Amino acid sequence: MDKKEVLWEQLKKKGLSDHEIQAKMEQKLQEVGGLLTDEGALTIIASELGIIKEQDYLRIGDLLDGMTNVNIVGRVLGYTEPREFQRNDGSKGAVSNIIIADKTGKTALTLWDHEVRLTEQIERGDILKIVDGITREGRRGVQIQIGRGKVIVNPEDDPRIEEIPPLFKLTERPTERKEIAELEEGNRFCEIRATIAKLYTVKFYDACPECYKRVIFKNNVFFCPNCNKKVEKKRVMIFEAGLDDCTGFIRASFFERKAEEMLGTTSEAYYKVKDLMSKGHDARSAQRQYLNEVHQTLLGQEIVVSGDVTYNEYTGLTFTVRDIRELDIPQECYSILEELG
Repeated sequence: MDKKEVLWEQLKKKGLSDHEIQAKMEQKLQEVGGLLTDEGALTIIASELGIIKEQDYLRIGDLLDGMTNVNIVGRVLGYTEPREFQRNDGSKGAVSNIIIADKTGKTALTLWDHEVRLTEQIERGDILKIVDGITREGRRGVQIQIGRGKVIVNPEDDPRIEEIPPLFKLTERPTERKEIAELEEGNRFCEIRATIAKLYTVKFYDACPECYKRVIFKNNVFFCPNCNKKVEKKRVMIFEAGLDDCTGFIRASFFERKAEEMLGTTSEAYYKVKDLMSKGHDARSAQRQYLNEVHQTLLGQEIVVSGDVTYNEYTGLTFTVRDIRELDIPQECYSILEELG
């Protein structure tokens, strides 16, 4: 049972009928102009009825889209350097993400503008206490924003700190090595060792820098339908390749930074593809031509990647890459010897 179903059942136990829940959910979605998912709307309704007490401290694994007054404690796994951008009105902005975790999971704390100064005050392993934050669905799950709340670095005399595992426990890889032939739809945190056997395509789209959903050009500005506001677009690159490990073949998708790790900067790839299109290629042939001309050396390379397995009705099973690491031959040998006993 997913979180939406759990919330629905909790509301029914409160005495609401399916029809009443549906009506309340649709009303809440209409009130916020489509900013929430169904799950987020149900979360707010449950909070208003006292089913979810958001003033209590939550675990990261309990976070849902659309929560307000979120209180949570987590350990810093890392953070991104603040990135500056220019808004449509000419003003400058900045954004950064701090990754925090507890024993139930990890999430990103998104910082905007002056909030990014927080990255100057923290180090990996620090404890953050977030008070009265808000949540929103991001490209990798539910994320936290400060909103009108605050963040306390390494709070003293808070008993919840004792519940946060040490850093080395939180950064242990929960991956399981599998052969491609073993992969099934829904597998998560899988690791495969394979050879790059085919270069499919490299694609680009204009995304919202906050939620990474596709933006539209509307009234001479870029508008994010998901966040329901004007945004400064971010160009995102997606690289797709075929991986083979002798037991099977699977299409792999490398998103944004993982694509850049494989191909280099997004802007360089984008303008080279654009140049090929100006010479008469259509988009698809230009993308393939670029890969064949610039990245042919990737073919035959052996890599170790971890990620999740999904199913696409057009391409079949797809491996969404979350992490890439270099092949460690001595470690691979030790692992084989251990399996042999």
